[in-house]
Amino acid sequence: MGAADRQLGPYILREAVSARALTVTYRAEHAELGRAALIKTLKPTVSAASAFAAGLEREAKILARIRHPNIIDIHDFQRDDDRIWLVLEPLAGPTLATLRARAGRLDEGAAAAIALEIARGLGHAHERGVVHRELRPERVVVTPSGGVKILEFAAAFDGRLPSLPEPFEGSDTFARPDYMAPEQILGAESGPQADVFTLGVVLFEMLTGARPFDEPRAEPADGSAASRASRTSIAPREDDRWAEGRAVAHRIRSAPPQPLRALVPDVSRGLERVVLRCLEKEPEQRYENGRAVADALAEELAERGHPPPRALITRALAAAKLGGDELPPQAAPSVRPPAERRHAPSIAPDVGRLAGIFALILAGGALIELGLREHEAVGPPSAEARQPGASSEERGYLKVLARPWAEVVVDGELIDVTPVARPIPLQAGRHFVTFRHPNAPEEKRTISVSAGQTVTLDVSMRIDRPPPDAGAPPVEDRDASP
Repeated sequence: MGAADRQLGPYILREAVSARALTVTYRAEHAELGRAALIKTLKPTVSAASAFAAGLEREAKILARIRHPNIIDIHDFQRDDDRIWLVLEPLAGPTLATLRARAGRLDEGAAAAIALEIARGLGHAHERGVVHRELRPERVVVTPSGGVKILEFAAAFDGRLPSLPEPFEGSDTFARPDYMAPEQILGAESGPQADVFTLGVVLFEMLTGARPFDEPRAEPADGSAASRASRTSIAPREDDRWAEGRAVAHRIRSAPPQPLRALVPDVSRGLERVVLRCLEKEPEQRYENGRAVADALAEELAERGHPPPRALITRALAAAKLGGDELPPQAAPSVRPPAERRHAPSIAPDVGRLAGIFALILAGGALIELGLREHEAVGPPSAEARQPGASSEERGYLKVLARPWAEVVVDGELIDVTPVARPIPLQAGRHFVTFRHPNAPEEKRTISVSAGQTVTLDVSMRIDRPPPDAGAPPVEDRDASP
């Protein structure tokens, strides 16, 4: 970034701490007051006049209305001619995902305490008509003092505000369904009970080191590094991950969760009952909202004589050696589109060493550029396999969006099931696209794709009311290629 690119209004941007599909969040400091903050803004490729900017403003209004100790606080909302941003409270500490990855699994008291704090934040939002809808460990920060903060209300439902045609961030439209409730997978209306289900998944994962609808494993969750390494020593192939995402969605809709006690034999009966009630398939069989979950967890902690939640949480941070960690910096684009490169003043070091350094830089840059081009050209494996003879110069792309979901068939070949994580590469020319859903008529489109062009198809399937066991087609119905 240049000096101009490092400032938004009075805030000097230090480093990016998270980047999503359309937004990036920076750690920042007020230029005159020296006050720290987090700045969330649109990426430079997204116009401040677009509908996505309205989505960011919508998130600001939601956060301003549901202020709570367990929800990230908003300090201000600003815009100028070509930029828009949120000023959020500064946070230190790891995400829950980082804590759980470091610890393997958390002890019962710490897991219940963190879930209690999340439930309190969700309950406060639910009582004000707001449903998060995208809770997951990456969106929860655990502070060094034992506090818990819920982040990212971009796709939240708020009955007082107009709904967006698509979830604002888009990224989770294409995400794996590991933390989705059954009704979300089916595209049905999601109320507070959807957040309750997701909280049950998060609590189960904290207790066991595995999610309840992952492929069952035989060994108990001992949380040891050796156990975790044995499960991750071989990286899954891309098509395996796509297939597993569909398998998880199927299990969430139709299979019971893994037996909690088989993975953690010493878990208390009371906490087990809380988890299993959160994970009920039917929304009306779960806790009504986050506050009801918080009441149940508080009662369980009190009955077992645990210390206050903050003491349990700080103890877990200390055990994982994460007490002082901050949100990790991430690579992210500058706030403004890059200006013309400026040349640094000339210097006169040793000519030989300078030539060697330049050679390394040029070689490294070429490798990085090549890697980026290859990465951008990669789509779902089955889609790439459709046109082995097409070079990147002859290829166009198809981006598909379907509500609630659909199978995507291109030129008679089943490509994938939405949400599709990346644009589908297609040979330049004319193509026939069909969207299929078991409870809706087929939607057919004809498109023409030019080399280098990305065509977007956005359809709403006309869904009849699904029968009780309806949903995505069984996993074995297709070869799958997030």
